Amino acid sequence: MSRISKSVKPVNFIDAAGREWPMLKSKFASNYSPIHVSDYMSGKMEGIPSISTSCLVNPICIKRMQDGESVCAHCFAAATMQRYSSAGQHAENNFHLLNAGVLPLEMLPRFKNVAIVRIESFGDVASVVQAVNYINIARVNPFITFAAWTKNANIWNAAIAEAGKPENLSLIYSSFKLNIPAAASEYFTRDGENHFDHVFTVYDGATCDFYGDAFVNCGARDCSTCRRCYRKDAADFMVRERLK
Repeated sequence: MSRISKSVKPVNFIDAAGREWPMLKSKFASNYSPIHVSDYMSGKMEGIPSISTSCLVNPICIKRMQDGESVCAHCFAAATMQRYSSAGQHAENNFHLLNAGVLPLEMLPRFKNVAIVRIESFGDVASVVQAVNYINIARVNPFITFAAWTKNANIWNAAIAEAGKPENLSLIYSSFKLNIPAAASEYFTRDGENHFDHVFTVYDGATCDFYGDAFVNCGARDCSTCRRCYRKDAADFMVRERLK
């Protein structure tokens, strides 16, 4: 396997579709990669790098955003992509790159000076290829913990059947409907094996107020110190957030 110089920017990468991508270097990575790493996250994500794609070009996300019964109808990520055009373009580029084909391992970012990385802050997987690329990113960074949020359990299950699931990858199933945690049948594989470590559900203000302050265990917190979603702890299997 050829190695990319850490000091000299390599030539552009050509993906499986023949598109050319510049090589980028995150402040959290030791090498160049065509994958854009969001290393400027703020709020509860401050200090945590993220690899995301755009929900505005993902056909699965677009369909769900049009469903009034889906939590996706309240999607904050879509508004963020539209408001910040640069971030939106980077996320769109990642979508096309990560779905074009399985990337060579030497093209994947090697993270440094960070303990956790988030996968998909603004979108979701659209193909097995994309999920396999995420699996490979986790695998080449064995000392970093990755957490991936998704509503597309079938895609992740197929990818894991193909490529396996690294121990340092935490999978979070994001419930489809507001106030309704996903049923077990939605995140278990057909053979009964569960690849998911958490179920994440968004609740409206009235429901949160009804159950009291202790009900919400994800909200205005610092993810870097909380790390509830990054741990594989059965006591934290259900994660609850208040609707923004």
